[in-house]
Amino acid sequence: MSSSRARSAAWTPWNRKHVQSGGKPKYLLSGLLRCAACDACYIVVNAREYGCSTHHDGGPCDNRVRVSREHVQDVILGKLRKDLLAPESIGQIAQDMRACWAEQARKQETKMVEAPRELQELSGRIARLRDRLKLGDPDMAVDELQAAIDRAEAKREELLAQQPVARHSAKILKMLPKAAEVARREIAEALAGNSRASLKARVILREAYNGEIRLVPDEHGGLMAHWNLSKTALLRGVGTGNSGGRI
Repeated sequence: MSSSRARSAAWTPWNRKHVQSGGKPKYLLSGLLRCAACDACYIVVNAREYGCSTHHDGGPCDNRVRVSREHVQDVILGKLRKDLLAPESIGQIAQDMRACWAEQARKQETKMVEAPRELQELSGRIARLRDRLKLGDPDMAVDELQAAIDRAEAKREELLAQQPVARHSAKILKMLPKAAEVARREIAEALAGNSRASLKARVILREAYNGEIRLVPDEHGGLMAHWNLSKTALLRGVGTGNSGGRI
C-alpha cells in the first residue's frame, strides 16, 4: 500500500460531490466504497488503486491506505457470487423466504374469523402433533409423528397455495434463479468493458450491499471491509446478513 502526496491547495471534496450529483463513474465499485475514517468515497487515485478521496485531495483525513482495484473487485464480487448469486445460495434464500411466508400465513390464520374449516383443522392437528413429538408419545414413534406432521403440513401448504398471496410468493420464488443469472451476466459484461452493463451492474451492487462498503484501516497497514449484504436484493431486481472481511 502506498500513501498519497500532500497538496498545498485548498481541499474540496470534488469526488464525493461528483458521484452524488449524478456523474457517471467509470469503475464498477465507484461510489460504493467508503472510508470509515471520514465517510468520503474511496476513488481510483491512479491506474490501479483505490484511495480515500479526502486524503488524496489533501483534506482532513489520515487514512492513507490504498488498495488494488483488481483485488478489491475480486474480494467484493467473490462474496457476492458466493453468498447471493450461487445456485446453493439462491436455494437457501428461497427456503428462508418460504419459512417466512409460512410463518406470516400462520399468523394471518389466527386473525381470520372465517378461515376455511379444513385449514383450521390442519393447523390444530399440526400443533397437537408437535406437542406429542416434543413431550413424547407412547403410542407413536418419533419418526411416525414426524411423518404425520410432514403430511399435514404438505396438505396445509397445498391449501395455502390456493390463496392469492401464496400464489404471488410462489411466482417470486420461481423468478429468483433468473434474477441471479441476469445479475451474473451484467457483472461479467461490466468487467469486460460494456458501459451499458456497467451502469446496471452498479445498481445491482448498490442494492446488494445496501449502498456502501466501509473500508477500515487496521494496525497492520491493511484494510478491513465491512458490509451488510442484503439477501432481498434480487427481489428488487425482478432480512439481511451481516458480513465482512480483510481486503
